[in-house]
Amino acid sequence: MKASEIVDKFKNILLANETEEAPAKEVIEEQVELSEDLKEVEVEAAEEVKADEVELQEEEVEAEAKDEYEEEEEDPMAKYATKEDLAKAMAEVKAMVEALNAEEVEMEVPAEAEKLSAQEPQVEPLSHDPEAQVAKKGNFQFAQNKSRGTIDRVFSKLSN
Repeated sequence: MKASEIVDKFKNILLANETEEAPAKEVIEEQVELSEDLKEVEVEAAEEVKADEVELQEEEVEAEAKDEYEEEEEDPMAKYATKEDLAKAMAEVKAMVEALNAEEVEMEVPAEAEKLSAQEPQVEPLSHDPEAQVAKKGNFQFAQNKSRGTIDRVFSKLSN
């Protein structure tokens, strides 16, 4: 049965437009059957709508992916520099270097900096004095009552 037929029969039963007089039990059974059929049709329609929505979403995702792929396919080498571009950039850099070398710009030292450097006392250079006595290092001893292990013996020989 089609959904429209079920709906028409259901309307006829509810509005009591039927020309035949049917017993009450048959009418109730038909109403139950029609309501069950109507529920099934509604469930099927809902499933179809959900399936259509899923298909539409999948189609949209596929279309977006296809568009992105086509954009990448159109000009894959556009993001890379060519030899001509590199040659132009090298020429510009060489021109800048030559301009700097030609000018030989000298920085002027401000007069204040000269005054400050003249005011500072000159520092005597450091020299080694072998006869100078150096203070002894402190002799630290930790855990003296501990039994000595291999590592303790090694460290004591290294430090002496």
